[in-house]
Amino acid sequence: MSGFQIGVLSAVVAQVMWGLFPIYWKLLAQVQPLEVLSHRNVWCAVFLGMLVVASSERRKIISGVLGNRTEILHHLLASSLIAGNWLVYIWAVVNNHVIDASLGYFLSPLVSVMLGYFFFAERPDRQQWLAVALAASGVVIMIVVSGVIPWIGLTLAATFGFYGLLRKKATTGPINGLFVETLLLVPATVVALMWLAANNSLSYVHPLGRSEILMALGGFVTAVPLVLYAQGARALPLGLSGLLVYVTPTIQFLVGWLFYNESITLASWFGFACIWIALLVYSIGVAKKNDQ
Repeated sequence: MSGFQIGVLSAVVAQVMWGLFPIYWKLLAQVQPLEVLSHRNVWCAVFLGMLVVASSERRKIISGVLGNRTEILHHLLASSLIAGNWLVYIWAVVNNHVIDASLGYFLSPLVSVMLGYFFFAERPDRQQWLAVALAASGVVIMIVVSGVIPWIGLTLAATFGFYGLLRKKATTGPINGLFVETLLLVPATVVALMWLAANNSLSYVHPLGRSEILMALGGFVTAVPLVLYAQGARALPLGLSGLLVYVTPTIQFLVGWLFYNESITLASWFGFACIWIALLVYSIGVAKKNDQ
C-alpha cells in the first residue's frame, strides 16, 4: 500500500472508531459519568505516556512544554475544555441522547469557522458564511418549534471548537498535546475519585471486574484513534481530512437512531436538514479551494 492509501485507511478507521464510541460508553451506563471520565483520563495519560517514553523526540517536546509556565497554563485551559466535552458526551450517551451528541460534532466545523473569524482574523468566503447561516437557522428552528434549547449539542460544539482554537495555538502535536493535557488533569481526577468514594458513589470494586476493565481500556480506546488520525492527517490533503470529519457524527447519528431507537422530533429533522445542507455547502467550498 502507498503512503496515501495508508493515510486514508488510518484516518477512516479513526473516524469510524470515534463514531462507534457511544456503543462502548453505553456498556458503562451503570457507572457515574464522572468516574468513567476520571478513569478515561488517567489511563489515557498512562498509554500516551508510554508512547512519549518510547520516543526521545517526544520526551524533548514534553520537557520543553512542562518547563514553560505559559505553555502549562495554555494546556491546562485546553484540558479543562476537553474534560468538559468528554463528561457531557459520556453523560449524553448513557442517558440516551446519542443523536443530540452527534449534533455537536456536526456543528463543530462551522463553529471553528466563526472562531477563526473572531480570533485569527480569518475571512470566510460567501459560501462559508452561507453555511454558518444555514446551520444557525437549523438550531433556531429546533428551539422555536420544540421550545427546547439543544444544550448538549451546543455545549459539545462550543467546547470542542474552543479546544481546537487552543490546540491551533499550541506548539505540541495532537498526541503530545493530549498527553500533557491528560497529565495535568490527573490530580483533579484523583480528587474526583476520592469525592465519589467519600459519597459511596464509586463503582470500582475489583481490578478484574467487567466495568473496571472497560474503564481501564477506555484510555486505550481514546488514544488509539487519535494516534491513527494523526498518522493519517500527515499523509492526506487538508481538504480530504476536513471532509472525513463528518464520518464520526454521521455514524453517531445512525447509532442513536437505528441501534438505540432514539426518537427524533419533526423539529429536529428540520434542524438537522438545515445543518446537513450547511455542511454540504461548506464541503463544496472546501473542495473548490483545494482544486485551485
